[in-house]
Amino acid sequence: MDKSALVKRLKDVFHEKRKEGLVVDAIGLASAYHGLKKDKYTLGLSAPSLVKMDRYEKMDLIIDILFECLSQEERAFIDRVRVFNNIEDLDDHKINDFEEYEYEGYNGVQRRLPELYEVD
Repeated sequence: MDKSALVKRLKDVFHEKRKEGLVVDAIGLASAYHGLKKDKYTLGLSAPSLVKMDRYEKMDLIIDILFECLSQEERAFIDRVRVFNNIEDLDDHKINDFEEYEYEGYNGVQRRLPELYEVD
């Protein structure tokens, strides 16, 4: 499965979950471990409907959805999950591969930032 197929699959999952009240309006995939592992991603997403939840509750909920809706082969591409309250926060954290801390190794390194995808 390539990255674009994974993005499409994730968009479909979150589009379906919207019927149950979960609003995910954007997702992004960053190379996990700064690209050291091939085809492993950190899934970052904007979920405004989860604003009142603790960050770990948010991650647990999304991980449960991934286990429910994706096959084992599809889940194997996602190494970590990070949930943000809005698209602006998601966009702000893409420089750090959706992590909260700043990775010092990025200074002066030319790399491709994760692309964000809207979920309809």
